[in-house]
Amino acid sequence: MSSLLQQVAPPQGESTTSAPPATPRPAAMGRWLLLPAVLFCLDLLRLRVMLLFAPLPVNDFITYWAGGRLFLSGSNPYSVPAIYAIERSLGWSYVQPMVMLNPPWALPFVALLGVPPFRTAHFAWLAVSLVLEAVSSIALWRYFGGEKSKQWIGLVLFVTFLPLGSAEHMGQITPLVLAGLTAFLFLLRRQRYLLAGACLLTLGLKPHLLYLVLLALLLWTIQNKRWSLAVSAIFFYASSTLAVIAFNHNVLDYFHGTVHAAMDTSCGVGGALRSIFGVQHAWLQFLPTAIGTAWFARYWIRNRRGWTWEEHLPLVLLVSLGTAPYSWAHDYILALPSFVALTVAISRTRTDWLVASGLYLVVQYFISNEAGLLSHAWMATASLLWLVLYLIGTASLARTLPERAAQG
Repeated sequence: MSSLLQQVAPPQGESTTSAPPATPRPAAMGRWLLLPAVLFCLDLLRLRVMLLFAPLPVNDFITYWAGGRLFLSGSNPYSVPAIYAIERSLGWSYVQPMVMLNPPWALPFVALLGVPPFRTAHFAWLAVSLVLEAVSSIALWRYFGGEKSKQWIGLVLFVTFLPLGSAEHMGQITPLVLAGLTAFLFLLRRQRYLLAGACLLTLGLKPHLLYLVLLALLLWTIQNKRWSLAVSAIFFYASSTLAVIAFNHNVLDYFHGTVHAAMDTSCGVGGALRSIFGVQHAWLQFLPTAIGTAWFARYWIRNRRGWTWEEHLPLVLLVSLGTAPYSWAHDYILALPSFVALTVAISRTRTDWLVASGLYLVVQYFISNEAGLLSHAWMATASLLWLVLYLIGTASLARTLPERAAQG
């Protein structure tokens, strides 16, 4: 199915001469035909605006800010008692503390957040997140071959994609991961491997979410012998880790102090399985990851010879998010590249945009309202509907262009 996206919306700068000359290219839909779909999604914009102007909660951002403060002061940024004391001073009312689980190479980014006062840093990060997301949306539209005159559609995705609003509201660091992934893709296309390797440092802020993407990158690097990319990535990861250890040796506590905290966090599909069969079965947390890895092994073997990131990244990214050992609904901000790629492909056809936007609306409503109906462990499980929506979209494209799909 992903090969169909490559046929319908080839990346800019790549040749399309492989398409048979006898097969006419479908006329793109006019802007006025997109208007009903845009109007249909206005309520999603309303929800995004409500989240944007709602009071910022004392929630996920507090772990980054507290960890940054402790790191800069020479204390242990992974100390549960120290973080809990800071959280309580800022109004955290829950019995259980939130502990920063990001690896040591994330601390240079986190330290910047810990410099200003808490509220100032929180609002500043909200503003930075909005900029990173908006720029990433437009850049991804261009990366996947979208016409410049229609890049406003990328902005429509930005203002209607509810995981973005959730990540902003919670003060998540994931917008930086999204921006780093976007920059990495552009640099990889331009064969700027040293800089691309530097961008991989941002993907490591939450490596568990992108484990299949990183595995694909490792295999692709070996297959194509892009050793400069590997050396660059190793250099930046090692330099960042050694620098933070030299500045504050207490960060070494990460390698044994966060294991129990991670195992006590039951979320994602694995967390849902543990909630059904018993939280004591920790191995269930990683069962979806094992299944995802097995799927990827077959997918890589079938596609490795003709592998292109524009064509194969969208599906691998969604499967990686859906089978990650730990994930929440707001982590699906990283699914944005997949849906930008799908939307670019649809924009080049006469696919029924009203139906597509209707499905987009229904999925978002179900996921956003699901948290009030089910336990937190199910939140990211419901987000598997993003994968279903993507597969429906690619199947719709196959029906729209049966001749091109058969020739692909």
